[in-house]
Amino acid sequence: MPLIISLRFPTERYVAASMTRRDEVEWPPHPARLMLGLLAAHHLGSVLTEERAALQWLCEQDPPVMLLPPAEHCVKQYMKGVFVPQNPSEAKDIKHPRKERSFPSVILPGGQASIIFHWPAAAPDDATRAALASLVGKLVRLGHSSSLVMGALADEIPDGEWQELIPLANDDPAATDHRLRVPWPGLLDSAERAFDANGREAELAAAFARRDNATRPLTKFEASPRGRYDARHVTCGYAARRSTPAQPGPWESGLCILTRTGGDRLGLDATWQVTSVLHRTILDRWLRHPEFGPVPAWISGHQPGNGAEATGPAFHNHLAMFPLAFVDSKHATGNLLGLGIAIPRPETIGLDKSVIRQQWRQLLGCLLENGKLSLIPDDHAWTLELGLSDADERREALQPSRWNAPATQWQSITPIILDRHPKPSLKKDPEAWAESCMEIITQACLRLGLPAPISVKPSLFSTTNGAPPAPAFVAPTPRPGRPARFHIHASITFAEPVAGPLLIGAGRFRGYGLMKPSPNKLS
Repeated sequence: MPLIISLRFPTERYVAASMTRRDEVEWPPHPARLMLGLLAAHHLGSVLTEERAALQWLCEQDPPVMLLPPAEHCVKQYMKGVFVPQNPSEAKDIKHPRKERSFPSVILPGGQASIIFHWPAAAPDDATRAALASLVGKLVRLGHSSSLVMGALADEIPDGEWQELIPLANDDPAATDHRLRVPWPGLLDSAERAFDANGREAELAAAFARRDNATRPLTKFEASPRGRYDARHVTCGYAARRSTPAQPGPWESGLCILTRTGGDRLGLDATWQVTSVLHRTILDRWLRHPEFGPVPAWISGHQPGNGAEATGPAFHNHLAMFPLAFVDSKHATGNLLGLGIAIPRPETIGLDKSVIRQQWRQLLGCLLENGKLSLIPDDHAWTLELGLSDADERREALQPSRWNAPATQWQSITPIILDRHPKPSLKKDPEAWAESCMEIITQACLRLGLPAPISVKPSLFSTTNGAPPAPAFVAPTPRPGRPARFHIHASITFAEPVAGPLLIGAGRFRGYGLMKPSPNKLS
């Protein structure tokens, strides 16, 4: 019998903050949060050995399948401007000022199970199942203390409409919709070491001693020197099960993420300069290894030629490089956090997948020396240090799901370079200008094998916070002596979901026309 844990929220409200953005709700709830909630229930009640062993067994299973209510029945809600009282303290002379807090939450449909965690392949024995049932029955909250929950073990999945999320293997080519923290064999030990109540008391006593022994009054009292107490986490990609698959783009959904580790702070407006240097570096590093042969066309973007200055016609699809920046947040700055590299799908370049993988491994081997890469332009105006993204990276811009999630609505982060100037001009006839931009961008989508968009809204400005306006970006020229290309931001809507990464326009291989998925509904 498969293992099913059913959760119902009697207040019809789930409250939990995202680990990366404290003012945003964590949705869907991460499976690791359930494990930590059960561990807390274990320690708050009668500490039974069999319950701890059953929970450890559960952490050693594969990540669970998740079932959620349909997205249209889940409503985000933010309680802002709430001032909470200070925590009680034995130190009468220490006053903690009241601070404004937010309580991001999701309003859920009531009267039924709201969230289900399902382990299809798990087969606990009777003793383990009984221990888990007892432990789940002790669970009173999931997330914030106001997020009350009633849990139970179920024999089968309840009838009704469900949104199903499937865990993906690390090498699964499916597009990732969510990156969630999941149970792993060492989670319970890690959480218990991090909590360490006795250690907290000792640190607090030491902090009081430092205050009492200080020769001058302390301007700030540090009550928790170790900062946040959190377990080490392992993440897994999840994808929604769809009745119809999303329309794939020209590139694989699996992305190579290079994280900025040092160098100058650069913004999105430096995209063309940075990706151009990265492209030259890739060609140079490959040509340092004659045993590799000529640079493959899907890497260089040109038909094979002699050396880095191959003059053959541009290859129809090839490696794409694009910026990963801090955008789409209240405090977004547009600073580069790293670079992404997208590999073309085999069917778009007529090569076998095994050949592409071999050449890609060769490229990474010569590109990253000791796991690091330095980008330096000819004039040494800036430097950028890069390294492969860590598995524990939490910043959303450096998550593949930020760029490859299927969606019908897409917003430009970098402007789209049009292959011709829209006519008439924006000042003379704004409506005709917008129609001309829509026609050009529609043709650009069709050339990529994408469906024709049902709506294109061009603008000089991006609707994503942190993305600079189009005039702030360099206007590259196709060849010396020819006029600069015209580029514009746009919001694009398709009738059916399209899977990323998605780059549109003449500069798509160098990071222009980078689009961010914007799902219509909470998912």
